[in-house]
Amino acid sequence: MSDEQTALENQTTDLQGGGQTANLETIMHVPLEISVELGRVKMPLHEIARMNKGMVIELNKEANAEVQILANGSIFAKGEVVSTGDKLGVRITEVVSASARINTLSS
Repeated sequence: MSDEQTALENQTTDLQGGGQTANLETIMHVPLEISVELGRVKMPLHEIARMNKGMVIELNKEANAEVQILANGSIFAKGEVVSTGDKLGVRITEVVSASARINTLSS
């Protein structure tokens, strides 16, 4: 049995033992939107109104800075941007614990 399967079984036991009813097997196939946040910046409306194709929005992060990985808008991991051939990807460097991920997704 994998570590992830063991963690999920323990999480199911924890949830049931805590008085909450959860059938994790049922919800494991629910699709979630995964997004990666490279950075944020505040800009006045007049700058946004003057933007054209080819313009660059400078972010407040360095090029090799850690990025946040979100599931349905909630942070569940951190990672680093990598190149996979002609596409970009994100290598996960840190993952929030299984119980914290489930609690975050349910709020």
